[in-house]
Amino acid sequence: MDLQELIDQAGRALTEWTRALFPGLPAEAARYGGAALLAVAALLLALLALRLFRGSGRARAPKRINVPRVLQQSGATVDLVRGPDDENVPLRCVITSVTGGKIKCEIIERLGPLRVKEGGEVTCVFPPLRTGRDGKINSLRARVLQSDRSGRTDRIVLSKPLDYAMIPRRRHGRKRVADQQFIRVKLWVADPFASDLAFEDAAPQIGINSFGGDGPSQSANAVVNLSDGGIGLLVQDGLLPEACAVGSAVTLNLFMFNFREKAFRPFWYSGRVRAMTGGAPGFTRMGVQFDGQALVNDRTGRLSWERF
Repeated sequence: MDLQELIDQAGRALTEWTRALFPGLPAEAARYGGAALLAVAALLLALLALRLFRGSGRARAPKRINVPRVLQQSGATVDLVRGPDDENVPLRCVITSVTGGKIKCEIIERLGPLRVKEGGEVTCVFPPLRTGRDGKINSLRARVLQSDRSGRTDRIVLSKPLDYAMIPRRRHGRKRVADQQFIRVKLWVADPFASDLAFEDAAPQIGINSFGGDGPSQSANAVVNLSDGGIGLLVQDGLLPEACAVGSAVTLNLFMFNFREKAFRPFWYSGRVRAMTGGAPGFTRMGVQFDGQALVNDRTGRLSWERF
């Protein structure tokens, strides 16, 4: 029996059923009434099938968890930034208390000033947490209730989370430098926008694969990684200038090997020391964030600096 014959039989059965319920109804009206009933039944079946189909593929609602308390119990490190698009991390904290709608954070590393007043919003970035079968978050947004400047200098107090999100940790992907012979670095602890130093002719304070102020003794220094936003360096402790600290303005001259041209090309950057941590014994790992660049003026041969 084909589909059309099955539909015809159903239509005739509904017509007979309609005429039995309403004996005085004309045959034509009974036929139309049966067709209407058949259409309504088909619509109801279609809606039921659609509901069952959607229900079977629907993801479960995210499991409600107390994210700040989970971070407190796990002892996770939390980076405090001014907003989700800000890569500058002024403070690193651990959550020590979650009570009364307040999140108390102990500062474990200070990389710079937070520059957010009380009542302002900050973004806390932490290792990704799974909140449901498919949900993941790695940040929360909160208000500053008590800053490290108005209360205890080693603590900051935040409000309960305003919302959660999954945000990229880094806008610029880092590339590890495996072969040091293809990059050379000269660094001065000086702001090129305020200094009168002629960097093109001056001996650098820190040299990496390049002769610095102390000559060949700087040959043990190395470039750890490089990105469009900054550079990571490994520098011998004894060769770090006294003025070099987190937040210091620096000037860098990078010579990078261009394989197509088979020659080194110079690049000039201004930046700030973003972090200084212990590396291998006797070395400091230093992270520099670029904030400007310079081009060589073809007419004068001098550097023309501009901020990003």
